[in-house]
Amino acid sequence: MNMPILEIIGLTCTIVDSTNKELVGITGKIINESKNVLTLNTKFGEKLIPKNTCEFKITKNNEVLTISGSLLLKRPHERLEVLS
Repeated sequence: MNMPILEIIGLTCTIVDSTNKELVGITGKIINESKNVLTLNTKFGEKLIPKNTCEFKITKNNEVLTISGSLLLKRPHERLEVLS
């Protein structure tokens, strides 16, 4: 899929790989995003997940995207600027 990742808040996300192995397997809805961190609402409460050390599986429109967190290391509006 060549579609750029613009807005991910509200999507379901699972951590599939991380340098911190305790994060692998955490699943939740993305409820907030900063430049370096995703906030997931999980069944155990809100979790702050660093983008740069993780790989994410994100479900969007019934498609599953596997994305390196390093590709998300921007604020959402900065990802839009790249396209214009």
